Amino acid sequence: MALAKFAPPTRMDEPVPDILTRGQTSSRLNIAMGAVDKLLAARVLENPIRLEVVERLERRSYLVVEEGELTVLRTDARKRAYPGEDRPWIGFSTEHSNEELDATSLRWWRSYPRRVIDNELFVVTVATVPVAVYKIEDVESEQVRSGEDKPRFHYSGTLLHRVYPGLVDRALSPAVPVQYKDRVRQIMSSRIKVVSGGPIGYLNAGS
Repeated sequence: MALAKFAPPTRMDEPVPDILTRGQTSSRLNIAMGAVDKLLAARVLENPIRLEVVERLERRSYLVVEEGELTVLRTDARKRAYPGEDRPWIGFSTEHSNEELDATSLRWWRSYPRRVIDNELFVVTVATVPVAVYKIEDVESEQVRSGEDKPRFHYSGTLLHRVYPGLVDRALSPAVPVQYKDRVRQIMSSRIKVVSGGPIGYLNAGS
């Protein structure tokens, strides 16, 4: 009997690309295209979008609070501040200095100050990705803007951890108090989804 001859394969394994499109990134992370654009503008993701970085985000689970509450700021990518403000930027960028990050993250927010202070930890996110964690200490000041009837608050806080361009994550500083270390590590290796009518939201056991 003659040696078997095979028909050409009908399916071929496609090579996995090292670079993803915005659409592929949107699909893999289950976020809107606009959210991908925020991550790019904030340089949490870099262009071209590397598969390895997206896979790291894709593997993350969403953070779940079993007891207590976590304050979450959902912010946009960096933009020029409004005229008259004493800071150059609003929003997040991995290129911010720590001082610029403080100025964009800790003010001016409609929020419940007692709640924010009691929660202690304050997470900054861009499109579900945690980018910084603060320990909130107190209210620094408050203001009522023209045309508004409720105050916005400026908090004082200590930066515990942050990300850098391309989602580079550095080792936790030894200065981070021991009671926060595990919580900060888990926050920064998770994704966070919170429902809120404004930038400040609260993740709790009922979320």
